[in-house]
Amino acid sequence: MKLELNQSELMLIKEALTDLQSQIESANLSDEEVWLINARPEWDEIIDILNKVSESTKPKVKKKLSNKEYMFTFEEGGWNTVWAKTKKGAIKAALKEYKSCDGLTVRVDSVHRATESGLKTAMNLFY
Repeated sequence: MKLELNQSELMLIKEALTDLQSQIESANLSDEEVWLINARPEWDEIIDILNKVSESTKPKVKKKLSNKEYMFTFEEGGWNTVWAKTKKGAIKAALKEYKSCDGLTVRVDSVHRATESGLKTAMNLFY
């Protein structure tokens, strides 16, 4: 679907998204609240949309990359997490961390951004 917007509509969207981004960045948030915001995939989508809108109005908004928690499983069973800014970085960190561990082979295809419900479900294995 192609959506066409006029210049004033683009400016309105840019201002609204920029205001939202500023409010979130300047708010006095707890670590849990920051994690929840960063864990939401739509936050990255909002920044991408803002960048697309900004292309016509310049300057481009830079995406601030913060560490996010990524889950993964091992070939032999079990799971763990690593913190990284990107999925590619998470894969690299997981492989490096478990490189010298015999019997723990990271399944690269299982690396994904951790969600609160996913972590809760995985932690149930320990109860």
